[in-house]
Amino acid sequence: MKIIKITTCISSFSANEVFSNEELLIEIFLHLPVKSLVRCKCVGKKWNYLIASPEFTRLRVPCFNSARGLILHCSSFLINPFNEFVPFTLENPIQSPFHMLNFVDDPYGIRILQSCNGLLLCRSFRVHDQPNGNYYVYNPTTQQFVTLPRLRGYRQTSKAVIGMKLAFDPWKSPHYKVVCIRMSDEVFPDDQHYQVDIYSSETKKWRVVGPPFLARYDIGFAYTGVYWNGAIYWECGDNSLRFNVEREMFEKFPMPSIGRSWDDDKESRVAYYGESCGYLHLVQVYSIKKLTFYNIYEMKNDGMEWYLKYQVNVEDVVNKFPHMIRHYHDSTDWNYYLAMSVLCVVRGEKEEDTFMILHIPKMVIRYNLRDYTFYKLCEFGNNSIQENQFEDEDEDYEDPISLQFNRFSAFQYIESLFCM
Repeated sequence: MKIIKITTCISSFSANEVFSNEELLIEIFLHLPVKSLVRCKCVGKKWNYLIASPEFTRLRVPCFNSARGLILHCSSFLINPFNEFVPFTLENPIQSPFHMLNFVDDPYGIRILQSCNGLLLCRSFRVHDQPNGNYYVYNPTTQQFVTLPRLRGYRQTSKAVIGMKLAFDPWKSPHYKVVCIRMSDEVFPDDQHYQVDIYSSETKKWRVVGPPFLARYDIGFAYTGVYWNGAIYWECGDNSLRFNVEREMFEKFPMPSIGRSWDDDKESRVAYYGESCGYLHLVQVYSIKKLTFYNIYEMKNDGMEWYLKYQVNVEDVVNKFPHMIRHYHDSTDWNYYLAMSVLCVVRGEKEEDTFMILHIPKMVIRYNLRDYTFYKLCEFGNNSIQENQFEDEDEDYEDPISLQFNRFSAFQYIESLFCM
């Protein structure tokens, strides 16, 4: 009995010493997986404070956190859209964080607009003719969310807001911002102008930034736009724009030469544009003599120049999965194109681990950009298509080689302990 009492006293004393020693607690927390840390945050205010602090985030992830998988938005006629999840590895794959966004009871359903360093910017789904839609910032790891306050001071119509973008860098600040591009309320005789509003999680308020401005109609404020290195980048050929969130001003930035070269009969287009682990990537796809190539560019840190990082010929993928070939007949002869889309480019912890995620009919493929190896990550059955009834397909006809997803419906899943 004496031995048991002494052991109990020693154990209790040791536990108290651990609980009261912040440096020791942090050292223990640094070795725990994310799911365990989420549970530890519920133990008490002290543990929650330590785990949610920016200092702990920088210690646990000293550089940018790599994505663990892709969340694929399935457009549907359902009120709340369904989401497929594709983990990036076949060994010990991470589980899907959700299939439907139901963290709040939104009568219009919820869809994802953007993924940014672990946070998701979402909005009410079926609000095309409704002025009552909401915008949310959601952390799928901790399942916390914030409903953004409504913009005030201008007409409340669904067409007023053109697009919103999330700007979040946990290694620079514990706060995030949301940049809204909307139609200006001021009347101009020549053309329609836009206005910028910024929401800050620190002040929890919206504020108008700068005067109204002119921009091309095809810039794509609604669905394009990537946050990287303190700015939001919109790709639009020679008229590409970025908004410096810190300086609160628009700037032009260069683009790689993309277009049609009549000398070598090469036709090219932008297949992907996104950020991964602190790097901004642009993928150009072009065909020469019925061969398809991908040029993967990286932006230099100064944001003023692109350089060619990888060049890939996907002929091996085509030979392995020939069902992606789609034939058509033009005015002179039979031709073909590849039913293939680039969903994302992911920088690995080591540069040799960098890979590209490709989508071909019914499949998602991981393609290593250094050794040109590839393998199938997942295959979609008929059930998911029939259940979701994709909007861009006829209800009575299923195209066997149609693509279900593109770069605008793919969102990186990054684990984050950020406290909303």
